[in-house]
Amino acid sequence: MTTAGSERPVRLGFVGTGGRTVAELVDLVHIPAARISALCDIDEARCHWAIEQLLERQPDAPGTSLVREQAPRTFTDVRDMLAAVDLDAVYVSLPPFAHGDIDHAILDAGKAIFVEKPVAVNSTVGREIAAHVAEAGVVSSVGYQSRYSSAIQQARAALAGVPLGLVVAMRVGGLPGGSWWRVQERSGGMLIEQHTHGVDLMRLFAGEAEHVYAAANTVLLTDVPDLDIADVNAATVRFESGAVGVIANTCALESGQARPNSMATWTVSLQIVGRGVVAEIGTERSEVLFAGEEAQQYVLDQNPNRLMNEAFVHAVQTGDTSGIQSDFADGLRTFELTYAAHLAAERGAVVRVGGDH
Repeated sequence: MTTAGSERPVRLGFVGTGGRTVAELVDLVHIPAARISALCDIDEARCHWAIEQLLERQPDAPGTSLVREQAPRTFTDVRDMLAAVDLDAVYVSLPPFAHGDIDHAILDAGKAIFVEKPVAVNSTVGREIAAHVAEAGVVSSVGYQSRYSSAIQQARAALAGVPLGLVVAMRVGGLPGGSWWRVQERSGGMLIEQHTHGVDLMRLFAGEAEHVYAAANTVLLTDVPDLDIADVNAATVRFESGAVGVIANTCALESGQARPNSMATWTVSLQIVGRGVVAEIGTERSEVLFAGEEAQQYVLDQNPNRLMNEAFVHAVQTGDTSGIQSDFADGLRTFELTYAAHLAAERGAVVRVGGDH
């Protein structure tokens, strides 16, 4: 691994080359220290597709010429990639069910690891990876890009020290196209796979959760073939601070239902009630209103996804992890909350977050 203080470029590998990897590549070619060295996917053609997408979307980015001059090597097996290319870090962009052996292979090789959310599909796998990350002592990061938003961070600073009573996280959206996404044991459903961003922000503002009770059902998408996930979820959370949270989401919107300035556009958002304050929290815009004062608005001023990647590359290059907003251990705690909510709905019982499941 790159030693602290080294100015050598950070050589990056990627496992899984879908849309999220393309989004990261688009940012990384703007980061001088980053070098895109290798791509791995069970379908090698997708590796080439990802590079084509990058070249098409960012033809004039500073790092794009390096990609053209020395194309990243492509592989279909992560162990072959790790053996053939001297990498400093690996991005893992896989469906939740695919986590496990691949993550452990990367950690066995002593590489820093960036994992797209969620970190697993069940708590056993997530906890085993977290233990391995800690044992390996490598830099880790999880893809919660909303944490890097200036609109989020400034609102959080404004609410620092204020007792919070109610935190509501909602996500209203449609059904993604991937067939694996419709299967609970492969994706975890909308709550675990998508609404994890909103739940992560609940933790960021309200702290750790204690226990959760929930209900979920498949009500609106009963005619969709091979679907066994809930299309509506609702959960009540008690935080260690005593605050109460509400999680609600649906993936049942159909084409044409989303409208500007309507609840059908809600993706990552929080509503907060604290002592003498109410707040609406979003990645692009947040508003905080203290009693008797004018509302303060905070807006996004930089690309949070790029800031997330810059923080990871910097940490790998220098050893300074202070800019990473969510490492693997932290990302696991967000997963544990969503997983507990899933189990609570499944069992019809209160479930302790992070407990023995």
